[in-house]
Amino acid sequence: MGNETESVIDHYTRHNLMQRIRDALRSAGHDPENPTREMLAELDHLHGGGFTTTETQVVLAEIPKGCHVLDAGCGIGGPSRFLAGQHGCTVEGIDLTPEYIDVATQLNEMVGLDDKISLSVGSVTELPYDNERFDAVLCQNVSMNVSDKETLFCEAFRVLKPGGIYTISHIAEGPNAPPIYPLPWARTSDGSFLETPERILMLLKQAGFEAIEDRAATAPSQPGGGPQPGTIGAVPAMGDDMPERTGNSARSIEEGRLVAMMVVAHRPL
Repeated sequence: MGNETESVIDHYTRHNLMQRIRDALRSAGHDPENPTREMLAELDHLHGGGFTTTETQVVLAEIPKGCHVLDAGCGIGGPSRFLAGQHGCTVEGIDLTPEYIDVATQLNEMVGLDDKISLSVGSVTELPYDNERFDAVLCQNVSMNVSDKETLFCEAFRVLKPGGIYTISHIAEGPNAPPIYPLPWARTSDGSFLETPERILMLLKQAGFEAIEDRAATAPSQPGGGPQPGTIGAVPAMGDDMPERTGNSARSIEEGRLVAMMVVAHRPL
């Protein structure tokens, strides 16, 4: 296992994540033994925009209802459960962090979606799937932890069917100054691989994608926008310092240190 992979796993592992989720649900007045997908949506979308950003990305990317989707970097499964439960999709998810996959599997069973979602531990740069398997690949704020974006994009292209949709949310390097750390995806610059927006779009084109469009202007602000009022937020899964990290992200975006992207691209027919 490479140092970069180990660093990512260490950054996201909580060791007591399921208990933290139960405690957060209980504190919010929910029954932690009988959660619904709607309850979990208050905490299981692990980016500053929360559930609203996931919903918007699915709509902007025009992911068809009932299709076969790969959730690449699925975290604890919030987007997967949204796609399966609300859009009738069959979802496969992959994430480097074993604790995330273990917890996501338990949560899928608790809300009755384990027959629609299958999960694996693995890397988005070495996908364990056949060629042309998926109708869509969704990747949310994962690419900032991936240095080898050429392979990341080529793997997504490989597993998509002709005409398939690839949509990524990504935080890119801004023009004004380095970002302020710690950030949601990295506490120091050592684990943060941003690239400029222009290079991200160029690398997607080089991987073979077409009709590439950054639709961030029509999406909610993220990350750093924080959870919606009255929701738990990503603190249980991401750590108690998440308010500081999302605050740094918001300030970095406001000051032009970071640029939020929400890209939709297509594999040619």
